[in-house]
Amino acid sequence: MRLISVLLLTSSALLSQSAFAQARIFCCDDAAGRKVCGDFLPKECQGRAYVERDGKGFVSRQVEAPLTPEQQARRDAELAKKEDLRKKAEEDRRRTLALLSTYSNPGDVDVARDKALAEVEKNMKESQTRLDEALKKKKKIDGEKEFYKGKVMPAQVKMQIAEADTEIKAHQTAVAGRMKEMDDIRTKFAEEKRRYMELTGKKAAASATTPATPAPTTATAKSPATTPAPTPSTPPTPAAAKTN
Repeated sequence: MRLISVLLLTSSALLSQSAFAQARIFCCDDAAGRKVCGDFLPKECQGRAYVERDGKGFVSRQVEAPLTPEQQARRDAELAKKEDLRKKAEEDRRRTLALLSTYSNPGDVDVARDKALAEVEKNMKESQTRLDEALKKKKKIDGEKEFYKGKVMPAQVKMQIAEADTEIKAHQTAVAGRMKEMDDIRTKFAEEKRRYMELTGKKAAASATTPATPAPTTATAKSPATTPAPTPSTPPTPAAAKTN
């Protein structure tokens, strides 16, 4: 019986300690700056910063007040900026690794650039050829159009003129696009070469295929002076023989 009483007392003490340990107290400063606490989050603490303490009075959690729309907007902008910087740094790192693994010297950059330019130039020449053919076709149609000057032009001729103009415009756009693509390639590889040399400390070697530009002549070479040929002198006329 005595053992049962001891066990009951021990159990009650453990339950009390457990309940005490699980107790929570919520405290905050209300609108007037007064400290407000409760076993449950007081109404005055809703929408405000508060602390949560355990049964021993230690702070177990701190909750910040909800942000205003303006504060939330600023916070979102800051987070977005940090994310952009992180992505840019990651992209720069990726590009650096790709650059160093692709090229072994600055000349490799020139080789890759020329190869890319050659492919685009080939396509541009094809587009230019089609444009030239379309212009010849349009010239022929314009000649037929002159035949109907002052007359009613047949619908078929009008249609041919419109189709020729559309075709020419399409080919002109294609040629312009190829030219822009070549400019973009030059810009891209110039930046890659600059970046590669910056990372490796190497200098670009002069291209062996680039002909040397002759130094400009600053003075015009003079023609050699022409010395006039000496005029043969007239032999003296022999004196007339004296008659004795």
